[in-house]
Amino acid sequence: MAIVATGIIVNFLWIPMADTVSIVIPTYNRETFITKALDSVMAQTYQHFEVVVIDDGSTDNTRDVVQAYGEKVHYFYQRNKGIAGARNAGIKKSCGSYIAFLDSDDYWRPEKLERQMALFHEHREYGLVASCCASVRLDGSFREKNRPGKSGRVLTDLFIKNFIRTSSVVIKKACFEKVGLFDEELRECEEYDLWLRIAAQYSVGFINESLAVYVDNPEGISTDSLAGRLFRLKVLEKEYLREKIPLKIYNRRIADTCHYIGRHYLTAGNVAEGRCYLKKAQTLSPFFLKNFLYVCASLLKQVQ
Repeated sequence: MAIVATGIIVNFLWIPMADTVSIVIPTYNRETFITKALDSVMAQTYQHFEVVVIDDGSTDNTRDVVQAYGEKVHYFYQRNKGIAGARNAGIKKSCGSYIAFLDSDDYWRPEKLERQMALFHEHREYGLVASCCASVRLDGSFREKNRPGKSGRVLTDLFIKNFIRTSSVVIKKACFEKVGLFDEELRECEEYDLWLRIAAQYSVGFINESLAVYVDNPEGISTDSLAGRLFRLKVLEKEYLREKIPLKIYNRRIADTCHYIGRHYLTAGNVAEGRCYLKKAQTLSPFFLKNFLYVCASLLKQVQ
């Protein structure tokens, strides 16, 4: 029987695919940010990687900036499909057995991949390894912003609160064969949806140190907006979660999400829609006092 070795050449070295990390960087008009992201990748102490940049329809000079890195970076341009579509394209074009995601306006600390790959080797059961993130404002001021996480079977904890940021994640590529890719119908919360699907099938590793840095960009997507919360509700109400999450915890998480959606609608003057979500929250969590007060307020607004 012939045994065929599979791998890629990185800096003139043959690296087995089993140890190679494919770093997927989706980008859209980020010519002023992406060099910092790419430089942080090149500075990794773990050098067994390939870089796949998916340009999701940029109209600035992103192409020239990325292609200046030469053969170190695989650059692909596509018509704009949104962040989920760009990440999926990157996964499909990747050759490694592990997939790491890095948003083009974020960056990594040098030891990030080395620390995560070591954890994968210690815990073969992990399907995903993430870490805390620090943050930097656009004016350059830096602050640690640790969102602590947990390791192991974390589905319920992750359902209660998303503690995984995209630019901190490394995933075994085999996971995608089991749980699928990013849901391209979700314009927001598509990453949270994927983490939940992975956590439902695999143990997860988490390093409670900031190994990645994200940029607090006011132009970025906020999942606390009305649209963001509506997409989050769509994610949380998927049937498999209803079956796997303890009922009391499930109902309260959905109630909290409906509560804030209702408040958004009230603020926007859509009292009927707001009251609909508030009443749903109250049905799921009957002793939700703050929500009850907003239900009463919505009724007063209708009378007025």
